Amino acid sequence: MAAEAKNKSSMSQSTKVVIGVVVIAVVVALIVAIATSGGSSDSSSNGDATDGSAAATVAGAAPEVEAAENQPVTIEGQILDPLGDPSSDPSRDPSVGAPAPVLRGYSFDGRPVTIEPGDGRSYMVVFLAHWCPHCNAEVPRLIEWKNMGMVPEGLDVIGVSTGVAADRPNYPPSEWVVEKQWPWTVLADSVTQDAAMAYGVSGYPFFTIIGADGTVKLRASGEKSIDEIDALVDAALAG
Repeated sequence: MAAEAKNKSSMSQSTKVVIGVVVIAVVVALIVAIATSGGSSDSSSNGDATDGSAAATVAGAAPEVEAAENQPVTIEGQILDPLGDPSSDPSRDPSVGAPAPVLRGYSFDGRPVTIEPGDGRSYMVVFLAHWCPHCNAEVPRLIEWKNMGMVPEGLDVIGVSTGVAADRPNYPPSEWVVEKQWPWTVLADSVTQDAAMAYGVSGYPFFTIIGADGTVKLRASGEKSIDEIDALVDAALAG
């Protein structure tokens, strides 16, 4: 009987040891799982922070603003004199040869848009008003000019939506440019038309062609045929 009791006691002790080992193993596994889970969470958080930081520190990036039909515009440089009689010889424009001012603004959806003459690119800045019948006739011609492969290499075409009026046709302009299938970037002018005034806009549509050196090569207003657009651009960039 004593031997039997001794054996039972020994088995009981062994069972306790096994149970203890199992409990310890479970606890260790839980600790490892929690630590691993915490590490994954931190890694994800750090990844988000890195992405956000990278996006915020892109060279030249400006803070985004809310979507709007008019956006604030900052002018850098001397504004151009208003263009006189649009039917006169473009070469007699006193602003030809003058440095074109820099325009810093936003698209309709709040993304930063900069027109920075002198950055080594040539620009054709086209000022358009959504309600203007001449602009509505000109936009398809400009698009066809592009589709025909007539846009010179190195020339950036940028539209400027200006003269916005909620009580006039084709409002809002943000939808108008989509309906017209305008293929280039659009800068939304301010309520006070700062961009248009800086470039001396005297009518719609209004074209300003700027050379790679940052100077005004030509300004013109009114409807133009595809051939006239091409001739104006060639003449402006030839000098």
